[in-house]
Amino acid sequence: MQSTLRESSNEMVDEIFHSLSKDMHIVVCGSPRVGKSTLINAICGREVAEAGEGLASVTQAIQCYTVEGQCNTESNTIHYKYNFWDTPGFESWDKHNIRPKLKEIIGKPDSKPVCMIFCASPVTFVDLTQLEWLLNLCINKEHIFCALVCTNKYAGQLKSRHAVLDTFKALLSKFVNEPSRVENDITLYGHIGLCASVNSEPYESENGVLPKSGINELIHGIMESLVDEQVLKWCFVVLENEGFWNEFNHKFATGSDAVKRNLKTIKKFFKRIKNRKVDKKNTGTTK
Repeated sequence: MQSTLRESSNEMVDEIFHSLSKDMHIVVCGSPRVGKSTLINAICGREVAEAGEGLASVTQAIQCYTVEGQCNTESNTIHYKYNFWDTPGFESWDKHNIRPKLKEIIGKPDSKPVCMIFCASPVTFVDLTQLEWLLNLCINKEHIFCALVCTNKYAGQLKSRHAVLDTFKALLSKFVNEPSRVENDITLYGHIGLCASVNSEPYESENGVLPKSGINELIHGIMESLVDEQVLKWCFVVLENEGFWNEFNHKFATGSDAVKRNLKTIKKFFKRIKNRKVDKKNTGTTK
C-alpha cells in the first residue's frame, strides 16, 4: 500500500478530496459478547476498540472509536480520519432507544458510512425482526453496504455456524435480484452486501489452539464490493493492517484478475487526491 502511495502523481481533484476529508464512518452492530470490539481491532490491524471478557464486556452505550492518521506519497502527506460506531446489545435497542440514534448516525448527509457490519456468533440469539429493519434502513433507504459476519465461528457446533450463515443469506437475498457468488468463502451480493464467517483472535479448545481466520478474506470481500471513493475510504480504514496488505500484494503478484482490478482502482484514486497533514491519534468516546 505504501509503495502505491509513493508511485502516485500530484494530480488533484478537489471534489474527491472534499469527500475524503470528511469523517469516515463504519457502523458495527450485534448482540452482546459476539466479539464486535475484537473484530474492529482485527480489521484495523491494531487496537482501536477496548475488548473485554465475560459479563462485563457488554457495551452499555454507543461507543465511538476515532482514529486519525497520515500516510506519505512521493512528495505529499494524505490525512484521514475514521470512526467505528460500536452499538449496545442488539436485542435491547428499543429499551435503550438506540434506533433513533442509529438513524441519526447513518442518516447524516455529509458523512455516509462506508459500511455497516453486523455480527452474530453460533452461540447467540439474533432478533431477525430487528436485523431486517436494520438491513432495510441501510440498503433500501440509505444505500449503505452491509457485511453480515458470523464471529467466533469455532464456538458451538458446526451446524450452528451454518445456521447463522444460512439466516444471513436468506435475509440478504430479499434485497437483491441477482444470484450471489462465492469467493474465498465469502458469499457476495453485488454492491449490496456479503456474508462471512471469521475468528478474530486465536481460539483455544480442548484439542489445541486454532489461529484467527477469515479476517483478510472479509476485508478483501468488502473492498471488492464497494464502489467509487468508498473503496479508497475502506483502504484507509485497513491501512495499518500489514498482514492484509502483505497478502493482498502477494495475490496481486501471482496474477489474480480481481485483485489487479482493485489495485488499479486504488492507484487511480490516489492519483487524484489533494494532500494535507494531520497528526495521528486514537480516541474513544461514549455517545
